[in-house]
Amino acid sequence: MDIKQLRYFHEIVKHGKVSRAANSLYVSQPSLSMSLSKLENEIGFKLLERNDGTFKLTDAGAEFYKHVKLVLSIFENMEDEVEYIGKRGSGQLKMGITELFRAVIPELFDIFLESNNNFDIKLTEGTTSHIIDQLRMHQLHFGLTTLSYLDEDMESIYLGPNIHSLLVHRDIPLSELNNVSLQNYQNHTLIFSEGSYELNEFLHKNNLKFRNVIRVDTIGTAVRLVKKGLGIAVMPELYASNYTDDDVTSISLDYDLKGPDLYLSYMKNRYFTSDIEKFINVTKEYLEN
Repeated sequence: MDIKQLRYFHEIVKHGKVSRAANSLYVSQPSLSMSLSKLENEIGFKLLERNDGTFKLTDAGAEFYKHVKLVLSIFENMEDEVEYIGKRGSGQLKMGITELFRAVIPELFDIFLESNNNFDIKLTEGTTSHIIDQLRMHQLHFGLTTLSYLDEDMESIYLGPNIHSLLVHRDIPLSELNNVSLQNYQNHTLIFSEGSYELNEFLHKNNLKFRNVIRVDTIGTAVRLVKKGLGIAVMPELYASNYTDDDVTSISLDYDLKGPDLYLSYMKNRYFTSDIEKFINVTKEYLEN
């Protein structure tokens, strides 16, 4: 079994027909069929079955295909890395984050580039599930996300609780206080992200009703609304306390309001260069403090 066989198999599954896969790969149909037959003989079970003129995965083939996609992703990533180093003479840091870590990225990148100024950086942003998928496909070195549960195939380092705080416009008097009670400010408009299910439950449990409620999709939108003076926003403290802007300020709440905990994750047995490994430790220490 070799990479070429796996690529041929992948293309047949992708296109559903040997003829289409052959056109995509610029090879003859007989050579493609022969490669598939040889692969099935080597592994000892049927991968595909013909159905109405197209190929469909068998149950065993479907399981095998999951591993093929991972192997091809890792191999293609390695090829990209080798080509990148050959052209640039250095490496590339590939890191993933969810939105609430966005405010700490400038400081982290400044730390990294200070001692690795010949490196390039590729930052991927998305949901927790997207970042985890990218880690599994070896498209990222590590990711910063919230996690509700831990996966056995992944090394996940606990960074701390995802405490929520209040972001307010500096013109609002409560911006001079700490440990604010939301009950005293129900005459304001409350802004929060639709994904804050813990906050929805919290408001209902404490019978909190605000003048208006603005629900948004992202923390960034909530920040812009606060800057405009349209209300007060409850959001992760990590984002709020690291967001530097003269128009807004972050205030602690006197409630134990939390989201899923904060984690730094990477695949077990993943190889890192010493520079990447050092930066993972620096990131961990920075976010734990």
